[in-house]
Amino acid sequence: MKTKFTFKAFLPALLLIPFLYLIIVVIPGIIITENYNTPLFPRIFIPSILIFSFLIVFGEVRTKCISVTINKNEIVVKRFFGLQTKTYKFSEIEGWKYSHLTGKGGTYEYLYLYKDGMKVIKMSQFYHKNYFQIKNYIQGNFKYLGYEQLSYIDEFKEIFK
Repeated sequence: MKTKFTFKAFLPALLLIPFLYLIIVVIPGIIITENYNTPLFPRIFIPSILIFSFLIVFGEVRTKCISVTINKNEIVVKRFFGLQTKTYKFSEIEGWKYSHLTGKGGTYEYLYLYKDGMKVIKMSQFYHKNYFQIKNYIQGNFKYLGYEQLSYIDEFKEIFK
């Protein structure tokens, strides 16, 4: 069983390209300037916003835009569209929790698989077409650990883990 991406899942990955372009082209042009009359605020604020936005989008792609393949006794997770692969044995997974994220586009369910008390896999209804099919399989094969209240602070911290 393998997850399939929704169309929306490719949007954060596509946003990385313009952010990276802006960081490479715009920031040096703002910082390295011969016009010293330019106020200090835009020279600090604009690069900071660009770098922060890039980190948020990059973290979103790294932690949530993942491909999950469930085999007979293992789960294979591919991040960055297959550039990084990690395998977990069923015996390593403690169980699963879920939460809900509400936004302007609607409410989406997230499912987390835990190993040694830490989230190792995040799957989302937003990113995966067959999310409920995968969830049903996980419900039948792993221990339910409860509902987890969504915390934006925790989500932000996980970007940098």
